[in-house]
Amino acid sequence: AVVSTQSTGMLPSIRRLSSSAPAVSKKVLQSLRSETGLPFIKIKEALQATNNNAEEAKEWLLAQAAQHNWTKAEKLKERTTSQGLVGIYTTPHRVSMVSLLCETDFVCRNSKFLNLLHQSLETVSEHGVSSVEHALALPVSTDREPLGEAIISTVGSLGENIKLSGVYSTPKTPGTGTYLHRRVESDIAGLELGTIGVVVSCDVMPADPRPVNQISQHIAGSSDLNNLTAQPLLQDESVTVGQLCEAHGFRVLDFCKLSV
Repeated sequence: AVVSTQSTGMLPSIRRLSSSAPAVSKKVLQSLRSETGLPFIKIKEALQATNNNAEEAKEWLLAQAAQHNWTKAEKLKERTTSQGLVGIYTTPHRVSMVSLLCETDFVCRNSKFLNLLHQSLETVSEHGVSSVEHALALPVSTDREPLGEAIISTVGSLGENIKLSGVYSTPKTPGTGTYLHRRVESDIAGLELGTIGVVVSCDVMPADPRPVNQISQHIAGSSDLNNLTAQPLLQDESVTVGQLCEAHGFRVLDFCKLSV
């Protein structure tokens, strides 16, 4: 779940016949879709690179499908992803957060899943994006393949559906606070894990940061975040969020909540 106040790679092993991508034949596109069962975006990519040569495109698609587990990922993509983790990654200049879902609690503790979560956070942090669609098309920092393809490869390796469900990134300022519910231990420096994550950006950080943490916890526990400042604080309903901010001399400028 995502609550916020904000609201393709090149083919590596295929002969390119033209410097400009030709129009893709819908008939050939549909035919290859029926034959291979692979995503339209991959079929279109292959056809553009081969000037609509169906045989060349099919040959490349099948080879790449075997290498990167596309077929298995396509079969698993409709399966429910009710488990996963939220990660928050802090650098000297940015705070970034992603929600990565899977099918079972066992897989979300797997080292390959945790590595993918870390790659996702590094990618989001490096490019400062807050859009899942944008993030999936970006190259991961390790081997420069698109993040979406890194996810597909991990799906094939682990045999479970995995989905990037939310991303967020914001400049780190003295007024930035974070909170994670049900924390999970992490051995990676700067990486924090949990099941619900909140990033709050304030105009200043009060001398006593506890009120910012209280508001972060309120956001994590609230199901309705419209008109945040008017809401009674979950920890003390005699005080609104706005009154707590006023009493300690700060304002909430922006926030994001991601959950599994």
